Amino acid sequence: MKDIDGEPVSALADGDISHLRNENSRLINRVAQLERMLSLQPQTGLPTHFRLELELEETIDEFRRTGDRGGFSLLIVQLGDNYASVRKTLKSSISEWILYETGCRIQSLLEPGDKIFHTHENEFVLILPRRKGKALEEFLRRLIAQLDEPHIFSGFNIAIKAATGASYWPEHGEERSAILHRADIAAGAAVEERKSFVLFKPELLRRAVEKVELQNSIVKALESAGIENLGDQFTLYYQPKVFLSSVGEGFIGVERIEAEALIRWMHPQKGFLGPDTFIPLAEETGLILPLGKWLIYQCARRLAAWDAEGRTSMGISLNLSVNLSARQFRSQDAADIIASALASTGLAGNRLTVELTETSLFEDPEATKLTLERFSALGVKISVDDFGTGYSSLSHLHRFPLDEIKIDRLFIENLDSNHQDKIIVSSLVSIAKGLGLTLVAEGVEKPEAIKILWDMGCRGFQGFLISKPLPAEGFMAFCDKVKADGMRIRIE
Repeated sequence: MKDIDGEPVSALADGDISHLRNENSRLINRVAQLERMLSLQPQTGLPTHFRLELELEETIDEFRRTGDRGGFSLLIVQLGDNYASVRKTLKSSISEWILYETGCRIQSLLEPGDKIFHTHENEFVLILPRRKGKALEEFLRRLIAQLDEPHIFSGFNIAIKAATGASYWPEHGEERSAILHRADIAAGAAVEERKSFVLFKPELLRRAVEKVELQNSIVKALESAGIENLGDQFTLYYQPKVFLSSVGEGFIGVERIEAEALIRWMHPQKGFLGPDTFIPLAEETGLILPLGKWLIYQCARRLAAWDAEGRTSMGISLNLSVNLSARQFRSQDAADIIASALASTGLAGNRLTVELTETSLFEDPEATKLTLERFSALGVKISVDDFGTGYSSLSHLHRFPLDEIKIDRLFIENLDSNHQDKIIVSSLVSIAKGLGLTLVAEGVEKPEAIKILWDMGCRGFQGFLISKPLPAEGFMAFCDKVKADGMRIRIE
């Protein structure tokens, strides 16, 4: 036996040959095992995203080869936020069983030729040949009904909502990457709009591009300016929050005025943008943290400036409420930032009220309690915004050092005509009174609502009927007019 250079080599003994064969067999089995691990999700046994890319390409090639332009629908099914909550709070066996059962439910609806993939933990992808229009609508009707059915365990009854986005081949793209991208955009829109299903349309792509551009603009605005110069693009508006002494015919008597500070963005190209446009994007990018820090310091400086001007006087306390995002609240240094802002301006802590959404407050009750106690130790007041829209509030409410709750505008806007809203609001007023909390009604736009709420015992009000958000000079003018009118506001 010779090697490739013609030199003689020693023959392998039988034992060596046997060892090599065994080692080769072991390696082949290991490769097969790794391929199975990459190709199949362990929770559901369904093909993974690796198989999706291969089989989607094969499906497209087959339609092209046969010239069949009937094509197929590509669906992306994403489990809702409550699945993530279950995964974090309950045993892993429960979340794994939910995934397995979800896969089984979807499979039960499929026909020969349909394909299903489990691409991410909370995501499934379907390829449905020639299932478009009314045929797709019928499939979706059955799919949504199946997925809406609760998962029943011993001691648990868990309903997991899902959002589905779809794209068509070839209408929405000829290439694999394009059709996947379109379906992903549609699924994202379904999640954002809280819909069960969204079909891709070009408008969604335009919105997605604008969103990326806006995110890049936020990055540039924050990176180029630095926190001290954010005022070059961002500014604060102040919406009056009034506490009443009386309600008469066509007017309200004002005991004191405070305000909620609201951030606005003067975009260099797009002009004036409200928080609904850019705050969610700042949350996604993590830039809400430096933006929120700037907001807290600006509020403290504004209050100190008003004090220096002698603006604080009878009835005009000029205390400010500042909104903390969920991400900012969960950060480790929120209380330290507030303490630093107060110290740098010499303000007393009770001049600031921190507003937190109900959902962020009750996400992790133990951690929340510790953070709120740090706020309270600074003298800062704590308010629960959008109260009444959460799901586990009352079981924890009494445990937190709260000062104020704000009734969500959804319960206020039809208070004069919706009996159920009246019952809910009346209950919230009783809860606030029983716990010794200040109560503020948000979104007040009708004089009838003020009268109803006053009779129930509510004394704090905020909304367009009283005033829209105002720049600093406008808010001062509002306060001056209320004082000039004898601490009264006309409402019509």
